[in-house]
Amino acid sequence: MSKATNIGTPRDRTSILESMPVNQAIWTLAIPTMVAMLIQVIYNMTDTFFIGKLNNPNMVAAISLSLPIFMIVQAFGNVFATGGASLISRLLGKGEREKACRAGAVSFWSSLTVCVFVSLLVFLFVEPILMSCGASENTIGFGKSYLSIMLLGSPLIGIKMTLAGLLRSEGATREAMVGLMSGSILNILLDPVFIFLFDMDVAGAAIATVIGNIVGFMYLLSFYLKKKGIISISAKYYSFNLRVYADIFKIGIPASVGMALVSTGFAVANIYAAGFGDDVVAANGVVMRSTNIAVMLIMGLGHGCQPLMGYSYGAGLYDRLMEVIKRAITIGTVISGSFAAFFFLFSDFTIQIFINDPRVIELGVKIIRLLALAMPVLGVQVILMTMFQSLGKTVESLIISLGRQGLFYIPALVIFSTTWGFNGFIFALPFADVVTTMLSSTLFLLMKKKLFDPSNKEKILENKCPTFTEI
Repeated sequence: MSKATNIGTPRDRTSILESMPVNQAIWTLAIPTMVAMLIQVIYNMTDTFFIGKLNNPNMVAAISLSLPIFMIVQAFGNVFATGGASLISRLLGKGEREKACRAGAVSFWSSLTVCVFVSLLVFLFVEPILMSCGASENTIGFGKSYLSIMLLGSPLIGIKMTLAGLLRSEGATREAMVGLMSGSILNILLDPVFIFLFDMDVAGAAIATVIGNIVGFMYLLSFYLKKKGIISISAKYYSFNLRVYADIFKIGIPASVGMALVSTGFAVANIYAAGFGDDVVAANGVVMRSTNIAVMLIMGLGHGCQPLMGYSYGAGLYDRLMEVIKRAITIGTVISGSFAAFFFLFSDFTIQIFINDPRVIELGVKIIRLLALAMPVLGVQVILMTMFQSLGKTVESLIISLGRQGLFYIPALVIFSTTWGFNGFIFALPFADVVTTMLSSTLFLLMKKKLFDPSNKEKILENKCPTFTEI
């Protein structure tokens, strides 16, 4: 079997990153991650879908209120998934496999420790946290039941994210896909069993999610236990080294700040939505779950390109890097534009899939149509954000991560909702997407100019990848 098709061994995965034609390499790496993200989105929507069939807007609202809190817990696992993956791919590009193994071990064991601690902390204060995020007397009971169970399984869910990131960093996107898909598919199958057959409503949805994620985690862990990777996460490679943590955190923290701010943005949106009524909370939650499919597919494309971009940058293959970015943006824009057209034209159908409440459908249609108008820019925004993370560009990563939510969405949400009421509320996110894309495009053009400036070539080569003496 040729190297172009056999991607199961470390040597074959290296050839994909280094010498395979760009278009072929992108699809080889990105299709598994996009499929995994698609299944992940379906699984994320499954709870809302099946709970929506109970036609109780308060249950749907409770799940919507719980999502941002759960995402904040996951963000801690994402620190090591994104930061570790960026560092590993650049080290492999330089041929420093031993250091890559040490970076992998630090990422895995640190993620395990942090995720357990954070999950326990949030579990102890689950009710006041839910109330502060917009829960009402009608939704607090359902929200507490759902989120408490989710938090019991969240350490493994966070570590699963880290393992998937490490696999992608070395080009093992197919294995990462199987690990993510296996848990998600099991969750989809178990949801109706626990919700309807066992009559456990929101608690049943949470139990199904936890069981599915445990299975996915075990599969991903088995990849390294069977020593199939280019790198290793064995405890023998772990050592507490501030330089290693600094190199992981400088990319992982901006990426996870962005994820945490997405959660914060959802939480703030739920607070303002609650001011317009529980039906608005339910409608907004359905829209966010529905449109997330476009975002996650483009993120899957970006995650697939991440090892290709990081490796090309670490190896000094800048022309190859630019070709990867250009092609990925084109593909991402086609995806986001197609989904925008679908959501605008079939807005009623999209909301009705989840819930058949006339008022929720009416509100959801207004929200999703306005959001669809700005959706085409997501292809540029997400790919450039992933690119800055892959290249280890700390400042740019932080600016973009802060930009969409912290600098633009949350302030716009507060100002627009206060000034224009419900219409301002639904306009805030499209506004933030457009402005963030303009900002990320400007930062990319500045970086590109510097990258190909002959006077800066030596400096870039010296700083393109960490050269720590001990790791």
